[in-house]
Amino acid sequence: MRRTIRVGLLILSILTCMAYGGLGGEGYSEVRVVNRTGYSLVKLYIAPTSRPAWGRNLLQERTLLDTESMQVVLSPFAQGERFFDVMGVDTDGDRYLQSGVDLSKTSTIEITFRDFLEPRLEGWDWEEYFEEYGNEAVTSSGQT
Repeated sequence: MRRTIRVGLLILSILTCMAYGGLGGEGYSEVRVVNRTGYSLVKLYIAPTSRPAWGRNLLQERTLLDTESMQVVLSPFAQGERFFDVMGVDTDGDRYLQSGVDLSKTSTIEITFRDFLEPRLEGWDWEEYFEEYGNEAVTSSGQT
C-alpha cells in the first residue's frame, strides 16, 4: 500500500512539473538574472516581447548588486511565450536592455554594460514603457 502511494505521488509530481515547464521540452518557469553591469540595479523588468508594457519592478525595494543574481519565477501567463525583453535600471537611472531573449534556449540572463541603452539616441522616451500593465510577469522571486 505504501509503495503504491509513493509511486502515485511520484507520477503526480512528474506530471505537475511537466505541466508547468519544470522538466524538458519548451516549458520553463524560472530564469536566473545575473547583474554584470558594474553597477547596482534598483529596478528589474521582464516581460514577453509580445506585451506592450513592462509591468512591475521585480526588485521592489531591493537592490541587485553587481555580480549578484536573482531567481525569477514566471507566472503561467508567460508559459506560451518564448521571447522576452529584460531591462535593468541602475542607481544613476541608466537603463540596460536585452530584447528578444529566447528563454527556450537559456535559463540564465546576464545583464552587462554592453546592454546599456541611451533612449535619446534611439529616438524615444523611457516613460512610454512604464505604463501600468499589472503584476503578470512574476509570481515570486528570490535573490542570492
